[in-house]
Amino acid sequence: MYKKIFTAFILIFGLSYISKGQSTRDIAPPPPPVPQYQSYKKAEKKDNILKGWFQKSNEDEVLAFRKKMKKVYKKKRKNEKLAEKPEFNDPLYFGHKKPPVKRPLGKRKFCKECGMKH
Repeated sequence: MYKKIFTAFILIFGLSYISKGQSTRDIAPPPPPVPQYQSYKKAEKKDNILKGWFQKSNEDEVLAFRKKMKKVYKKKRKNEKLAEKPEFNDPLYFGHKKPPVKRPLGKRKFCKECGMKH
């Protein structure tokens, strides 16, 4: 009796092991799609009469770039000034505008801003 069950178990286990042995990893994956590049320029409309009036000259682009860079430098200077303030510099502030009040142990409250009791 046990011999038949053991033989059936070995047979089922062997068949399942053989079927798992066949892997799909042996098949090479499909090649990636070929990139499609635009090999020509799109045709421009020739019926636009005012085309030349709206084109920016090189000088206008340079001026716009310099204006943009001035704004960036101004913003950086402002951020540097803010970083020098003690609320950002001093670790005793814990991210508060004013240093937090340190209460006695029994009266301490949970602070939502820094997630500590003080």
